[in-house]
Amino acid sequence: MDQFVGQILPYITVAIFLGGITWRIWRWMIPRIVHNITLAPFPSSWFTAIVLMLWQALSFWNLLKFDRPLWVGAWPMHIALLNIVGGHVVGFYTLGLQFHIIAPLIITEHMSEVASDFLGTFFGLVFLAALLYLLYRRFAVEKVKAVSSASDYLHLVLLIAIAALGNYMRLVPEVHMTYAEVREFLAGLFLFSPEPLPENVLFVWKFFLVQVLMIVFPFSKLMHAFGFFWERWIVNRPYKEAPLGLPNAKLQIQK
Repeated sequence: MDQFVGQILPYITVAIFLGGITWRIWRWMIPRIVHNITLAPFPSSWFTAIVLMLWQALSFWNLLKFDRPLWVGAWPMHIALLNIVGGHVVGFYTLGLQFHIIAPLIITEHMSEVASDFLGTFFGLVFLAALLYLLYRRFAVEKVKAVSSASDYLHLVLLIAIAALGNYMRLVPEVHMTYAEVREFLAGLFLFSPEPLPENVLFVWKFFLVQVLMIVFPFSKLMHAFGFFWERWIVNRPYKEAPLGLPNAKLQIQK
């Protein structure tokens, strides 16, 4: 079982993850937008449109305006997730020395490792707390409960399980794993020379659940991570007054 989870399933997971995302985006690109539905105020340039989209993505401005109780949980959760994913990539690649590499004259290797561990723990706890709050809303708020499906609960439970395992491994020294151990295992996968899974049951379960999440991702509501930018591009792109008549139809004015 460990051999399948650690040496075979990862390649199947990546293929489904990337292939599924590509397929979903391709499906979004097929329909032709006949009428321009850009929302006012119209951006005057692509630079303005991109800045507006990034601002909305970073601040969750629409949620903040129209559903602040949801924003209280969704914004910290997504910000924490962004830092967790980035922290995993940078931390494993640099073995936690990223801050020392950025400012070697100011930050020592030990200080960098401590800062990396602290930020990982902080954002991990924020992520878990936000997920628990969002799950609570699914049960406690009638309007939210009425529109919730089984998949909504399952996605949250899956994310909570991954976050709980990650936090437990960070906070309990007996099950903690070093950057070097994880990087050695992941390097084998990237080089198509997979190594055996580390002898840590919690890591094996977390690694397996992350792969389940990646397989489910392209075919679920979790694709809103990409869908948000697609929808924002449609409604926030620069707009120029269209000529009279139907799109691609020649206009003939009779005198």
